[in-house]
Amino acid sequence: MERFFARMYEWFGLVPLYSHDMAEFLKGMDVTCSGYYALPWYFYVGILMVTLTLLLFGLQYDLISGSRFAKSEHWELAAFVVFIVNFVVAFAVPFVAHETRFYCPSLHITVMDCMGFGLSNAAWALLFFSLLSLGRKIRQRG
Repeated sequence: MERFFARMYEWFGLVPLYSHDMAEFLKGMDVTCSGYYALPWYFYVGILMVTLTLLLFGLQYDLISGSRFAKSEHWELAAFVVFIVNFVVAFAVPFVAHETRFYCPSLHITVMDCMGFGLSNAAWALLFFSLLSLGRKIRQRG
């Protein structure tokens, strides 16, 4: 599962939004640079992305959409919240490591790498949220 999330966040090798060093950190490169013994952040952030997106999807369709506002406005607001929440989660993990310098010293991680990983996570969350919404819409019509 970790390998799947790694390939997904690296956009299957097409257009990674962050450096190779950031990818090594997210795979779990140890602070001593001796191997992949640290937390596999790809896995944890990926599972958190799926969980948060499902939770926000459930909230949007079960609680929020029943009120007096237009449904399209709710979807746009929920999509924005999904994007922002998932960006913040994925940005925070490497940013804290960057600021505390708690990663392998031979890796060069920048704030732009942190932003790239955050954007990658947010984009995948938005895509997942859109697919869930599309599936719900198709199921309602059928």
